[in-house]
Amino acid sequence: MPNNISYENDLELLCDVTEKDKIFRIFKKLKYIHSQDSLENNTYLYNALPHDHFRKVESDIHVDIVYNLSYKSPNKGEWVSVHKELQESIWDNKIKVNRFWLYQPSELDEFIHIICHSIFDKQEFKTKHIDRINYLYPIINKKDACMKLSLVFFKFAPYLIEKIQDRKYKEIFKSFLQFTKY
Repeated sequence: MPNNISYENDLELLCDVTEKDKIFRIFKKLKYIHSQDSLENNTYLYNALPHDHFRKVESDIHVDIVYNLSYKSPNKGEWVSVHKELQESIWDNKIKVNRFWLYQPSELDEFIHIICHSIFDKQEFKTKHIDRINYLYPIINKKDACMKLSLVFFKFAPYLIEKIQDRKYKEIFKSFLQFTKY
């Protein structure tokens, strides 16, 4: 959650890549230090883009700017963009808020993102993500969630929803890797 932002616990913002110059000017004016994910140490597939990081040590703040939804492949850690429909959904269904980030994802898009982030980027479900999924699960449309998850997880999606419903988070990553009924 944004209340827990720190240098180690970054705030991830999805921004339109066409706004990149504007974002750089804003953070430069605020005296943040910029770094970008290494192009030498990372492989970016299917329009995945490196993240831009803006850090201010004295304020204990780290902002991670992402330009599309992409996650690390369990193969060799390549960054892979997710299905176009999910890329469009997070923009089309955004919710206006009275905070400095202006918009946040819909409950369903946030639910999908946290699951993908946990499975692909973290290879586990951290307590903060489990808590948020448990909050979101009762209020989202399960059929829509399964349909959107199937764009990423294919025939594993119904099993994934079932594991979440039963709160069997520790089993998800291993079950995903071992799933063979495609």
